[in-house]
Amino acid sequence: MIYVIGSGIAGLSAAISLHKAGYKVTVISKKIIGGGSTYWAKGGIAVALDGNDSPEIHAKDTISVGDGMCDIKAVNYVTTEIRYAVETLEEWGFKFDEDLRLEGGHSRRRVLHKTDETGREIFNFMYKLALKEGINFTEDRLIALKVKDDEIKGFITEKRGEISNSDRIILATGGYGYLFKFTSNPETNTGDGLAIGFRAGALLSDMEFIQFHPTITKFGSEYFLLTETLRGEGAILINDKGERFAFKYDERGELAPRDILARAIYNEYLSGRTVFMDLTKIEDFDKKFPVLNNYLKKYNVRKNRVIVYPGAHFTIGGLRVNLKGETNIRWLYAIGEVSDTGLHGANRLASNSLAESLVFGINIQRYIDKWEGLNVDDGILNYVTLKDGEKLSINDIKELNWEYLGIVRNKEGLEKLVQIYESANTKEDNAILVSLLSAKAALLRNESRGAHYRADFPIKNKELEGKRIYFKVKKSD
Repeated sequence: MIYVIGSGIAGLSAAISLHKAGYKVTVISKKIIGGGSTYWAKGGIAVALDGNDSPEIHAKDTISVGDGMCDIKAVNYVTTEIRYAVETLEEWGFKFDEDLRLEGGHSRRRVLHKTDETGREIFNFMYKLALKEGINFTEDRLIALKVKDDEIKGFITEKRGEISNSDRIILATGGYGYLFKFTSNPETNTGDGLAIGFRAGALLSDMEFIQFHPTITKFGSEYFLLTETLRGEGAILINDKGERFAFKYDERGELAPRDILARAIYNEYLSGRTVFMDLTKIEDFDKKFPVLNNYLKKYNVRKNRVIVYPGAHFTIGGLRVNLKGETNIRWLYAIGEVSDTGLHGANRLASNSLAESLVFGINIQRYIDKWEGLNVDDGILNYVTLKDGEKLSINDIKELNWEYLGIVRNKEGLEKLVQIYESANTKEDNAILVSLLSAKAALLRNESRGAHYRADFPIKNKELEGKRIYFKVKKSD
């Protein structure tokens, strides 16, 4: 039996492709419907399909945005394989809209979408298909992995207890973006898979790189992501003085990469100015973005005055894997946001996350019978001891991370954060553990690169280009 832990696009595509290849699969998720980021993803899937585009150009854009930290093999693999993955999804019966959209950081129109709720549309389709195929789903929470001699032997869940009949375990549990005060992420994204994998001995990397989406708004009590494609279709950003300020920060204006635009908006707020998105320049807005249009009407928000601010959106770091999704623990795989393939580097190109998840999910059935093993490049390896300690509320963690691990960081704040988390319960609390590892990584990277910005080290350090920071648990004697 192969167990897939997680039910987003990565987990569902893996489960379906494995089932179609003849494997027995069970999907376990702490919240099956609407639990992961896929359900809330607005943009689409980046794939070079147009005549003036190619996987090589897509790769070039990915590497440019990744700011010196991309794994080139991972980039070439995903930008090439995504065509096959999309074709497979369409063969299963999914239908995309016909037009390709443009997003920040892309030099070509290459974002496949389904209305303005691509993630939800794909999830609904895949979930129905998986049920039709007879794949078993269980709503349960992963507690721990059972490992002996660096090989997976089973796992423990909250409801079912210990399960030892697992041939393979695929973690597809998502990231930890919910652990910030302002976020586009659902409440399930608290880093469970990363923390549990780490405690079991899995290697983590790139934990300092957390992407903040520049344009999140709020309708009532609900946070709502204003997709990148809005700006690709003509939306502009203005402050309360009526200034179109984005070009002050980057020549690409509203189509600059997310890290640049998030800091630009953050700086506007620090200067006492409120930021709005003006949607009035988008042609056929009602047809292109029907869901957002309904929200604007429901909450009586004018199209030229949609208030926006940046928030945590995507956690780039995760369980280190190779191009087969293999971790350093035999028969333990990780795919999607819980993993770190090196594709995104220091900053993710828009709509590459669904692409990565789909590629690794659909392709995993090719490799599931033969274990290759993980080889890692040279980097900075750190061992971390798990400790008992005080427990913190999730709201306290969100406040602390936003203040000290947010868009702009510095040594003083990061040291304070590390001190707080090192005296807390990393043995049991997943949110505290992944927050500690992120803070430690951010403190170690004495430079600004991609999504990681240090006010006390505002420029890049050439010696750190391509140098990854790794973490592994220090086993007690």
